[in-house]
Amino acid sequence: MTFQKLMLQTAPVLLVFPPTVGPHARVDDAPLRFDFSGPISADQVYAWINRHLPEGPKPALVRPVNYMRLISAVTILLGAITLFTVLSPYVLPIIRNRNLWAACSLIAILLFTSGHMFNHIRKVPYVAGDGKGGISYFAGGFQNQFGMETQIVAAIYAVLSFAVIALAMKVPRIADSKAQQVAVIIWSAVLLGMYSFLLSVFKAKNGGYPFFLPPF
Repeated sequence: MTFQKLMLQTAPVLLVFPPTVGPHARVDDAPLRFDFSGPISADQVYAWINRHLPEGPKPALVRPVNYMRLISAVTILLGAITLFTVLSPYVLPIIRNRNLWAACSLIAILLFTSGHMFNHIRKVPYVAGDGKGGISYFAGGFQNQFGMETQIVAAIYAVLSFAVIALAMKVPRIADSKAQQVAVIIWSAVLLGMYSFLLSVFKAKNGGYPFFLPPF
């Protein structure tokens, strides 16, 4: 009977009847109908109702308690606590390992000092042609660089770092004096060669760079 009285064919239907008496009374008392076509959120309905209500106090939007979300959050929290309790004897020693943090810090330092963020900000190409049918790995000028260039420079910095670490920490622990001397010569040669190559990279990027170091 209600559907017939209101001439409704489908549900749900939201009708707002304007006031017919009082200061906000309207001549046209036909109800306003909200169109439920498509997915509708509570905020959309609330905004529509407020838009058609007269000035003055308006009803507040009260959301029901989402028990499913609450139960899911509690379950996930309890699962996380249980997982942490079970795995903590195995995970905590790894997290507290100084060598692991030193390695991660060294990798991050090498990555960012070589220009990794510059590549992401500028969207630089990985490599470029040299105009002679070959590939150019280093971009000219100190304000430009290629993606491959960043990796090469990071590798140079890594080798230099390992050479210094070896000379400062590993070589002094060698008991055999002759082996220690050979290790000093080898790592010093690596340090010299890599630093010479690094200066040659600076020279290639800017021909006016005044410094160089043999053999490069």
